[in-house]
Amino acid sequence: MAKWQQVIMSEIKKASETEIAERNDLADRAAEALTMAGFAVHRDVNQPSDVLGALLWVDATDDSRGGVFVQWLIDSSLSQAAVESAQKGEMQSPAFRHFSFVTEHMHATLIALLGSAGFQARDADDDMSPYLIRIAG
Repeated sequence: MAKWQQVIMSEIKKASETEIAERNDLADRAAEALTMAGFAVHRDVNQPSDVLGALLWVDATDDSRGGVFVQWLIDSSLSQAAVESAQKGEMQSPAFRHFSFVTEHMHATLIALLGSAGFQARDADDDMSPYLIRIAG
């Protein structure tokens, strides 16, 4: 591991084992609720990008970045088509409109389904991942 990686890793504090266990329990319950609703739920954020459906994971950091998160993953071909349209300035292209529709509606659907199952789910307000959802018990 490079020196700069060691510095970064030493500055990132993990939550307590108790807090991490509570987050894992919450993630397990949220995954079960989504699975019961018929969604494919994936838990490994390090999986290849061809995974589709709900990606749900625990961030073990001991600050506001930590918690339980979920986001909807669409097929890479639709994402790529939307990116290509955006790069050409074609924000009204069928591919870009469809990408936007799916992303926005699945974001709202996940929040609504988790709320219906008794969770507090809300937009994570993350500029780098605008459709990220934070889940609380």
